Amino acid sequence: MGADLRSRLLGQLSGLDRAALADRGHGDLAMRAGRDTDMVREWVHGLAVWVVLATTFVVVLPGLAVLDPVLLLVTVGMLPFLVWVNLYFPRRFAAASDELAEAHGTRAEAVADLLQLGAGLRGTGGHRPLVDRHATASATVTERTVEAARIEASWAAVAPFVPRLAVAVGVGVGGLSVLDGRLTIGGLVAFTSWMATLTLATRVLVQRLLERGQADVAAARIDEALSIGATVTDPAEPVALSSGGDLELTGVSAVRDGVTVLAPLDLTVRHGEFVAVRGATGSGKSTLLRLPARLDDPATGTVRYGGTDLRDAALDDVRRRIGHVAQRPLLLTGTVAENLRCGRDLTDEELRAACGTAGIHDQIAAMPDGYDTELGESGTALSGGQIQRLALARGLLGDPEVLVLDDCTSALDTTTERLVLERLKAWAAGRTVIFATHRTAVLDAADRVVTLAGHHDTPPEPANVVAGSAPILEADRG
Repeated sequence: MGADLRSRLLGQLSGLDRAALADRGHGDLAMRAGRDTDMVREWVHGLAVWVVLATTFVVVLPGLAVLDPVLLLVTVGMLPFLVWVNLYFPRRFAAASDELAEAHGTRAEAVADLLQLGAGLRGTGGHRPLVDRHATASATVTERTVEAARIEASWAAVAPFVPRLAVAVGVGVGGLSVLDGRLTIGGLVAFTSWMATLTLATRVLVQRLLERGQADVAAARIDEALSIGATVTDPAEPVALSSGGDLELTGVSAVRDGVTVLAPLDLTVRHGEFVAVRGATGSGKSTLLRLPARLDDPATGTVRYGGTDLRDAALDDVRRRIGHVAQRPLLLTGTVAENLRCGRDLTDEELRAACGTAGIHDQIAAMPDGYDTELGESGTALSGGQIQRLALARGLLGDPEVLVLDDCTSALDTTTERLVLERLKAWAAGRTVIFATHRTAVLDAADRVVTLAGHHDTPPEPANVVAGSAPILEADRG
């Protein structure tokens, strides 16, 4: 059950787009798939104990009635107090557990930022605020943990005290019954033994209720994560995409956090064309390139491939035909081959061919274990240029009809870049390539260059302006 719940949660989170996760921290979400899932699993794992607890009370109470009705009365008299204790403390413990879970989520965010950004900021001293943030979050976790522990300790002490008090009263009443001859000494010993069993059962009951309180909070957090809705979704009745069509972006714009990051524009990329997209920082190049692969959907306008609106097609179909290589690619912890395959059924020859096109095969072959070389977390064993070329090879292995590249040669030297571009153009024969870049070599290699003007800029009079699109200029190459 625990594995299934974690699988469902990770499956949900991995399928969410950037907009759906904009207000969610990765560290906190990881806590929901880790600590919270474990708490629910532990609660479910102990459900059988309730059968033992119920059996204990069902057997012991009638036994006490057979011994002496007065002893039964003493035992039953403790139940209202026991019920009150187990109603009073759970409410306080649930509130403390909720605050503790939130504190753990905040600290997980601080840890994630410290691990991901700390090394890059260390040279500027910028890692110190991250360390301080983690220290503050850890202090809050400690404070919330101690508060929850106080409530837990009080609950665990008071609840068993009630049946122990009943034992003391029962020994006094039972002793008088022994003197009167209404109860034997053996019966009194049996009463204390059975009450000891009830005391143990009460302690177990409290532990189960403690776990239930933690599981309630954890389940609510998991349910919240499972309820996050994606902004990029599959249509109810997907339409199949046709192969080899033109890619048309009509009136597309993008808004993020209320700010327009891509002004409305029109752009048509013909089948088999190599188009370079350039523009100043902040002009929306990366945002524009996320639209064809439906990593984001435009705020306005439509994106069509072969005349079909991509929002009418299945996401898997779109991403099988339109591949995207990000500006800052991510690598997995694992081998070179695992990073290239990403779970796909690909032969070693296919891996070598893609890496050859990306100009990285010789360097991989020179590694200690070749394609079986472990890269470490996020590919820390590779340089920036190697990571870009490995990501490019991974994109080529999907054999897309349209390949969208977001400045994926920015870390390469000019010689290596020209080699990669020559091989990429040979691979792309009959395929469409859109390449966001500021590099001269890519601009020279493109069939056509499209220039994005900042949406707050006033562009100069263009020689050839795309119809209906003020912020985009276009220059054809022979």
